[in-house]
Amino acid sequence: MDKDLQKAFRHRDRGETLQAELILRSLLARQAHALEARLSLAEIVAQRDDVNEALRLLAEAPQSGQVTIPILVCRSRIKWQAGDIRGARCDLETLLSLDNQHHVGWLMLDEACQALGDHRAALRARFKAFSAARRKGRWLNRETTEPELVETVLRSAGTLRRERKEALLSIIADLQALFGADSTNRLEQGVRSYLGEAPGPTDPQQRPKFFFVPDLPIGPFHDALMQPWAKSLVQAWQEIRKEASTLLHCSTNFEDFLGLKPTEVAPDLVGGRAQRPAWDAFFFYRRGKRFDKHHKLAPATSELLEASSLCHLPNQAPEILFSVLRAQSHIMPHHGTTNARLVFHLPLIVPRDCSLNIVNHGEHVWREGEPVMFDDTYLHEAWNRSDEDRVVLLMDCWNPHLTEAEREGFTRIVEIVDAIEN
Repeated sequence: MDKDLQKAFRHRDRGETLQAELILRSLLARQAHALEARLSLAEIVAQRDDVNEALRLLAEAPQSGQVTIPILVCRSRIKWQAGDIRGARCDLETLLSLDNQHHVGWLMLDEACQALGDHRAALRARFKAFSAARRKGRWLNRETTEPELVETVLRSAGTLRRERKEALLSIIADLQALFGADSTNRLEQGVRSYLGEAPGPTDPQQRPKFFFVPDLPIGPFHDALMQPWAKSLVQAWQEIRKEASTLLHCSTNFEDFLGLKPTEVAPDLVGGRAQRPAWDAFFFYRRGKRFDKHHKLAPATSELLEASSLCHLPNQAPEILFSVLRAQSHIMPHHGTTNARLVFHLPLIVPRDCSLNIVNHGEHVWREGEPVMFDDTYLHEAWNRSDEDRVVLLMDCWNPHLTEAEREGFTRIVEIVDAIEN
């Protein structure tokens, strides 16, 4: 650290702000890029209520790359102290658009949103703050927390736990008023499991990444014809197969299901004996977004899908696609997100040696035109050990054992979690 800067900081720490200011101004006159000096000078000037001068000093800072971030942090603090909470919030949102993992920035945004009465945004910012901090090994205990933030972090952690719980359990209370006191027993237990207050699945092979609804019929495989729309898809499977086959001859219609670039591989996700194993997709819907162009390219399939009662979840579902497991490719064992929805396969093109395997529960060999529906929260994998491509119509769908109240409640849970955590 520059000797003059050290000297200025000693004066500042002793409360000798005039002496510190003179040294810092002299230093900036010689070195306009001295960021620490500029930030400290702006804070000293702001403390004597000369906010305009403090903001001018920050505005004159040379802007380049990561320099912008500490400037925004400092500017938001100065605006906050001056009573401009909305301005502070705006700067913090800009900061977090540049660095989504700035845990202190998220915590500051939490406090700004609280001061403005935007409690849902505050709750989201608080969740993001703790998530970002813990990814860095921070805020795990007093020793991993910045000393000046210990009390704030402890207070915010308690508030986060309480408000997340209140937000989710308020859904249960609303549903009980609409559907009756006993209508939400399974869903309430699921919420408490999600919050870490109740156990999850008893089968070690069943590990939902997101949410577990207890006391649904056990086992990974379910009768596909329990879905009211399944019969119409099965009856039209050859027409659907014809559209998929036509599309398969044009590689530009398909994309890597995992979003990998042509030069990328992910052997922990997709392996096999192929030179470049691949799981490709022609999406009708992805995470709830409709691909209008693709619907036009497969009109018969689209019409059947649109006549079905699809599972709509904000930014999550439906997910519907022609799923292509390329020759000699293997989708490695993995878990899905929740047993509130199941996965439906209508096999369209199935060469030899192609199977869906639920680990320790059994192997299913696809047969063209014969649907299968399974709970993907069980550890599962799929392989194509042939030299041809395998194609199924894959779609997620409601678990048919859920009641109307549970579907409504789960949808609202996803909405709240998406608003807070994403």
